[in-house]
Amino acid sequence: MSDFKGLLMGMLVVAILHVLDRHLPKWFGAIPGIAFLLLMIYVIFTKDQSLLTKLTVLIVGEALLNGIWLEALEDRKKKASREIEKMKAKDLSKNKEEY
Repeated sequence: MSDFKGLLMGMLVVAILHVLDRHLPKWFGAIPGIAFLLLMIYVIFTKDQSLLTKLTVLIVGEALLNGIWLEALEDRKKKASREIEKMKAKDLSKNKEEY
């Protein structure tokens, strides 16, 4: 049952990060990745588990966190370009009305 709780907690953290990355500044997405890296370095040197397991968790975790961050950055870029296109269209319609 503890594995299931851990999976649920991980899913909750990912969902929270997904939402926060879309509403907080761009640089915020780097903080969870750095914190996870530091935590995994600590775990690698202090826990008695196989190195392969620890490295797998490190690689998958970093890929997931950085994937969320990059997806949020792309969404922000798309949203900004849509807003610019709307503004340009509005300016063009105003210019046509003036003539």
